[in-house]
Amino acid sequence: MAGGKGKPVRAWSRQQREQIIAGLLRHALIEMRFIASQPDQSQHPDGHLAHIRAIADVCHNLPGAGDPRLAGEYDAIIWTWQTADAFQRLWLQNRLAHLGADLSFLENAPRLPKPATPPDTRPRWGHWQLPRRPNAFTSVDSVTLSALVRSAWRVECLSSKTAVREAFIEWILDHLAPEGGHILRPSTADETIFVQDGPVDLRQYRALLAMCDGTLIVHHPRLRESDLIAVPRSLSLYRRYLLSAVPKRSHERDAGLWANAHRARNPECRDWTIPGQQPGRCPCRST
Repeated sequence: MAGGKGKPVRAWSRQQREQIIAGLLRHALIEMRFIASQPDQSQHPDGHLAHIRAIADVCHNLPGAGDPRLAGEYDAIIWTWQTADAFQRLWLQNRLAHLGADLSFLENAPRLPKPATPPDTRPRWGHWQLPRRPNAFTSVDSVTLSALVRSAWRVECLSSKTAVREAFIEWILDHLAPEGGHILRPSTADETIFVQDGPVDLRQYRALLAMCDGTLIVHHPRLRESDLIAVPRSLSLYRRYLLSAVPKRSHERDAGLWANAHRARNPECRDWTIPGQQPGRCPCRST
């Protein structure tokens, strides 16, 4: 495999990848706990919370990055390296050097495609598929979607109910476009399933969400199938056929990517990772 400058790149073995990922996550956990208890030791120009957030963000895609990839999937380690900001890149360099990792694999890797893009809602020339399950698509408004998500959360298994996850869910719901229409359909077998079905009738859905700044993103909420059955159909057959003819992009903008970019543009927006912050209307909601 040749690097971007013509230099040979010696890829890490699977064992090396697993050891490096485990080492980075171990360093991240120790450092985040240390900075949380000793905020004056932070070296981030924006303070200790930004320091913790930067480490958490740069490690977001590392769990599971040592597993074999499906055809067309990005190398999560290379993607992490190439999308890191200056602070995160220095953090990675120092920790990888401590782990004895060969940085040439990352430094000479070919550039990955441009950043994530919004999901398509209509087929395009050269970017379409035979319509798949058009009757599976449902449109809901923001009030209905919020009710569906909260209904599912009430029956979510206890092991999945963390305070940070609940805060992020409420943060996303609070940032939906007030008049936005959102598209839902059940996830299919060829898509990544983040949590298996259940308990009760919970299952993962693919959602196209209209956000408060006009951005369209893809999200994967867990919803109750019985709740969706009770929602009146508001999409015409023609619209459902269009949606079912649209294939997924290889790197769509998801809720996590949008949330990070939104908070970077709106630093006054509340941080869902800070314990004790109450759900509510954010100042940036009106922007």
